[in-house]
Amino acid sequence: MTLNPPALPTRRDRYGRYQVVNPTTGKVVGYTRATTIAKALDDGSGLIGWSKRMVALGLAARADLLALVATTGPDDKETLDSICERAAEAGGSTVRRDLGTAIHAMLEQSWTDPDYKAPAPYTADIEAVHAALAAHGLTVETGMIERIVVDDRHQIAGTFDLLLRCPDGQLRVADIKTGSSLLGALNFSIQLAIYANADALYTQGAAADGSEDRRDPMPEIAGDHGYILHVQPESGRCDIHTIDLTTGLAALDLALTVREMRKVKVLAPAPIPEAVYEAAVGKVLDAFPGAEIVTHVDDNWRTWMTGRLQVIKDAGHIEALALHWPDVPTVPSGEPITIAQGLEIEAAVALIEQQHQLPFPEPLTTPEPPKAKPARAKRRPRPDEGDLVADELVDDANARAQQLEPDAIAWIVNVRAEAAKGNYGIRLAGPGGKRTERRLAICNALIIMAPWCDDALSRALVGIAIGEELQPGHSLGAAIGSLTIDEARRLERLAAAIADSSLTPIWSEDTVTVTGDIQAALAA
Repeated sequence: MTLNPPALPTRRDRYGRYQVVNPTTGKVVGYTRATTIAKALDDGSGLIGWSKRMVALGLAARADLLALVATTGPDDKETLDSICERAAEAGGSTVRRDLGTAIHAMLEQSWTDPDYKAPAPYTADIEAVHAALAAHGLTVETGMIERIVVDDRHQIAGTFDLLLRCPDGQLRVADIKTGSSLLGALNFSIQLAIYANADALYTQGAAADGSEDRRDPMPEIAGDHGYILHVQPESGRCDIHTIDLTTGLAALDLALTVREMRKVKVLAPAPIPEAVYEAAVGKVLDAFPGAEIVTHVDDNWRTWMTGRLQVIKDAGHIEALALHWPDVPTVPSGEPITIAQGLEIEAAVALIEQQHQLPFPEPLTTPEPPKAKPARAKRRPRPDEGDLVADELVDDANARAQQLEPDAIAWIVNVRAEAAKGNYGIRLAGPGGKRTERRLAICNALIIMAPWCDDALSRALVGIAIGEELQPGHSLGAAIGSLTIDEARRLERLAAAIADSSLTPIWSEDTVTVTGDIQAALAA
């Protein structure tokens, strides 16, 4: 059998899984990598220790990375992970991996091109592999190098390195290892057992929808053992080892079981005792006569969940869902389902959707009653301007305003325009300008807030300054323009506290909540 290896890059989904057309549904789904399955039983201690050493060596070699660690907060996990990854690379973590990739590529070319000669210093490595194969009477099967295979039952896919024709005439799967040792032999055994017992050879086409993908029958591969070709770069030596695949095939079932068990939710909040729950409900009803306590899912939820279940059923995964279904009524049964039971159902359904890469469900939406038209904001009385202020204070404010970026200046201009439209003047100079205490305080506050260009945060601060939430119908400019002297000064202090991080804003959709010691900020 002669089949050309795929020339296109391997097509994977966002989880790194092979994209394969499911033979039952005809849809492109993600098949877990054979190497991922094979690692399920690894204890990982050797690799973890090696990774730590690489990070330590990298930090010792790179003072800049060590300085970044010293200036990064302990809770900034993303930054610290990035620094550790860079340090590991500096320590040499990727050198052997990259050399291994190069050796694989050289060997593949040497088997497909008789005239190919590997570059120094790897010439001896490639020659050693060819010599070792010849000494054991093994030949590389034409067209069987770097081929993708699929296991449809378990939805696993992988790429074997090569198939070897043995002296007894049988084909056996082989893998090339370039590491300094052969630790993780059980991992290799599972991996090669998957290849040897796969359902089909698989070639990905150019079309992203899988319409050009091709399946070919698997050649008959012996399942008793495979081969590991161990060649270390620049060693000029290749050792060939047999590896037991019967143990690997048995361990595969255990590895799949372990992966499924890791997905089971074994830790959950302790349920509230029924007596405590009923007492809490009673207190709510006493405090709010006529209130309705929602304890069960409604028809809207049932319709939404029925749609998700239908998608799973159409994809052929309803039996997998049944294995994960919690000890609660089914949706089609029509039996009452509590809110807590509904959450358990949602978790089980989401697990199957994630495992089989099903379309993300539409969020559950509850029809909302028509919103009443917001009441028009009441006009506040015209504030007292206070005394005139010294020219030096006005000049200082103008100088700080001129140093603002164009977008910040535009924001102030817009606020002033809204204030003028409401007949509230806040200018310090120019037409209608008055150099008063109130206007100076407002201008100082605006100069601090302008760089943010954030109306939601500004409205939140104005609300705190006046002691009540700013009404939706009230424009920001008019609200600021109507501030009293004391309110304007409070706004100035609040803005300064945000600027120096004494107070912290928290955004939620289109609203902002300010946290921190607000009273201390107002008293500053």
